[in-house]
Amino acid sequence: MARRISTVVGEGDRRASLEAIRDKLARELQAAIGKDAATLAKQLRETLAELESLPGGKEVSAVDEIAERRTRRIADAAGQ
Repeated sequence: MARRISTVVGEGDRRASLEAIRDKLARELQAAIGKDAATLAKQLRETLAELESLPGGKEVSAVDEIAERRTRRIADAAGQ
């Protein structure tokens, strides 16, 4: 079971906080349509980029890969 974002953020671990946000955005994006999907995709891309910029290397999970592929498909379809 996923932990609440507010709990993770309250612990003060930036990477863990961004990972929790990433996971929540990916879950929400699966059900989103239209402008909501585009907004969530943008937020997810920004969160992924911020995670990648943190020291300690890039973590790539199945959720990351699926979310990134979906984000690219949506952006391509929107002509971005």
